[in-house]
Amino acid sequence: MGGAWRVRALDTNVVLRLILNDDPDQSKVAAAVVEQPASVGTGVLMETAWVLGSTYRQPRAAIAAALSGLLNVPTIVVADEPGVRWAIERYRDRGADFADMLHIVAARGASSFASFDKRLAGQAGPDTPVVIERPA
Repeated sequence: MGGAWRVRALDTNVVLRLILNDDPDQSKVAAAVVEQPASVGTGVLMETAWVLGSTYRQPRAAIAAALSGLLNVPTIVVADEPGVRWAIERYRDRGADFADMLHIVAARGASSFASFDKRLAGQAGPDTPVVIERPA
């Protein structure tokens, strides 16, 4: 493990403390953690969006703003940041499911993304990273 990069990966609870600042002690520690390089995985982003909506009842616009703000923290690294920003935009502007949009981003390079969801292609829009098909 000595060859691992010198970046901490953050759990959802740390990300939530950063966003919500709802626990003075933990929020202070979370802020200190991101003074150094830190990574946030797409699974953590997905869970963060879900918790903000389901537990904290935040509206879609506030969730999208929080996720975008997280990506703007200079020390935070997110794999495929342009793809994640695309997913946030679709979530915010087209009413798409954030998890679905992240799945589409992760499928980049595949020949297509098969889904029975009738609305998915419209929510993803014409610049989708992968063609969306409805299997017959």
